[in-house]
Amino acid sequence: MEQIYTIEKLDHQGRGIIRENGIVIFVENALPKEKVEIQITKEKKNLKEAKVLNYHKQSCDRITPRCPYYKECGGCHVMHMPYKKQLEWKREKVKEIMMKFVSSNVPIQEIVASEEWSYRNKATFQVRKEIGYFEYKSNLIVPIEHCDIVDLKINHLFSIIAELDVSDSSQIIFRASKNTNQTMIILDTKAFLGKNIIDSLKPYTTSIYQKGKEWKLLYGKSYIEETIGDFIFKISPNSFFQVNTKQAETLYQLVLKYASLTRDDCVLDLYCGTGTIGLYLSKFCKQVLGIEINRQAIIDARENQKRNHIDNAEFICSDVATIVDKIKEDYSVIIVDPPRSGLDDKTLFYLKNCNAKRIVYVSCDPVTLARDLKELKEIYHIDELTPVDMFPQTYHVECVCVLNRRKLL
Repeated sequence: MEQIYTIEKLDHQGRGIIRENGIVIFVENALPKEKVEIQITKEKKNLKEAKVLNYHKQSCDRITPRCPYYKECGGCHVMHMPYKKQLEWKREKVKEIMMKFVSSNVPIQEIVASEEWSYRNKATFQVRKEIGYFEYKSNLIVPIEHCDIVDLKINHLFSIIAELDVSDSSQIIFRASKNTNQTMIILDTKAFLGKNIIDSLKPYTTSIYQKGKEWKLLYGKSYIEETIGDFIFKISPNSFFQVNTKQAETLYQLVLKYASLTRDDCVLDLYCGTGTIGLYLSKFCKQVLGIEINRQAIIDARENQKRNHIDNAEFICSDVATIVDKIKEDYSVIIVDPPRSGLDDKTLFYLKNCNAKRIVYVSCDPVTLARDLKELKEIYHIDELTPVDMFPQTYHVECVCVLNRRKLL
C-alpha cells in the first residue's frame, strides 16, 4: 500500500519538509499542506532527500512553471510558487534564521521585490555535444533553446551561437548591459576558434573573448560598460558585477540610506569588488578606501574611479583578513560585502575593536550573516535589516543590515 505524506513547511532551499520517526525528509518541488507520494533519492543518518511521484492533494498556491526545462534544470528552485509567495517565503526565511541564531528582536523590513523575468545580465552555458545548463545535482547537460531569467540580448546571442559548431568549448559565458546595450561573449576553449565563428558573432556583440590558459580578446572592446544611477562602470570578462542590474541600484540606494553619511565621514569599503558601492557613496562623504583581493577587480575599480571623475576614493588590492589589523586610520562608517562564507575571525575582531560608529553589512547568505551578527551585537545595535530579492525564481536572497555602535554606559 502506497504511503501518503503531508508536507509541513519549506526549508531554506525551498524544499518541502516531512518528519518521520525522527528523520527529516526533504522533498523537491513540494509545497506546504500538499499530500504526496514520494521516492527516496538519497539517504544519510538523520535525513533523506526525495522527489514526488504523485500529488494526491496540491496546494492552492501551486502554479505551472513557465519554463519547459524547470524540472530538469538546476538553475531555478521555486518557479512553482507565485512570485508574491516567493517573496513572502524569503522574508519569513530570513526572519526564522535571525530568530534562531541572533534574536527575535531584529527589525526586518518588507522584502524589496524585483522584476521576475529577464533580469540576469550574466549566464554561463555548458557545452558537451549540446549546449545548455547542468541538470539538477548532475553534470549531465539539459539542452535548452532559451532561458526565461536571463536578459533578452543573451537569449538572442544564444540562438545565434547554437547554430555554430562550438563543440570544442567547455563553457560559453554571456554578459549583457541593461542600460548601454552592450554584450560580451566568452568561449572557454583551448582550441583555435575559426574565423567563421568569430565573423558570425561580430555583428551581434561588443566583445568576443577566448578563455583558455589566459584571456584573449578576439574581437571588439576589451570590456563592456553599465550605468547605475549617475555612474558608469567598466565590466571586464572576469569582473564581479551584480547580476541583477536594476536591483543593484535599489540595493546601493539602500546602502546609502543605511550609511547615513555626512561630509565628514570616512568610509571603509571591505570586499569592494570593482568599487561600485564605494564609488556610489563617494559623493556623500569625505573619503572612501576600498579593499579587495581580486587584482583585476581593483584595476577596474581604479578605472571606474577615473571614468566618474572621483578624487576622494582609493582602492587597495589585498586580502581583507591580512590587512585589517594594519589599518591605523579611523573610519566612521564601514561597508562589508563579503563572500558567501561571511566574515573571518580577524575581520570580526577588527570590527568589534575599531572606532566605527556604523556598519552596513551586505550579505548573500542569511545564515552566515546571522552568525556574524551574533558576534557583532555585543558592540553594535542591530537597527534594521532589509531583504532584497536579487534572484527571483531561486531560493537565494540578499540582505542589507545596518548596525550602530552601542553607547558606553
